[in-house]
Amino acid sequence: MAQLDKYSTQLLKIIKKKEGATKAKTTTILEFLDQDVDADLRRECVLKSLIIYLGECVEDLIKEYTMSEKDQAEHELESTTMAVFVLRENSSLLQEPKEIGIIINGVEVQNVLPSVAAGVVMLFGLCYALNMEYPQGFRFTFQALQKILMELGSNKMSSKIRKLNGELHTAQ
Repeated sequence: MAQLDKYSTQLLKIIKKKEGATKAKTTTILEFLDQDVDADLRRECVLKSLIIYLGECVEDLIKEYTMSEKDQAEHELESTTMAVFVLRENSSLLQEPKEIGIIINGVEVQNVLPSVAAGVVMLFGLCYALNMEYPQGFRFTFQALQKILMELGSNKMSSKIRKLNGELHTAQ
């Protein structure tokens, strides 16, 4: 998490410069950062914005539900290959999650996680430790976590991640 915190200011500058669909999709998320939010919510907003910046779909990696949708969530998660799930009392990001967990192949492998960011990092860690191939829907996000934030195997990067890495280091 310290590496995410270290790069978050630069990441946000890069993301905010992006125009078009990325700007439209990240505007609502980034507005939460204008409020006095805790570190966990800040990390969640930065990660979600990064996912969008990389051209991936937040909903593929982070499945969010309200408590009233819990039965529907359980049914949907049974057919989910890999994701972090979040249950909140209502759909506002300002609402502290009631439950955060990890699903792999429809099975809840971890729950009672402290934050959405911790869930994403834990899922990445499971994939990395088990030498699993990163799912297509969020391979750039996991590659950014691995190669930029964790600095693991940073000699081989996709062009998209190399570009982001270069922008991060010139922004410092």
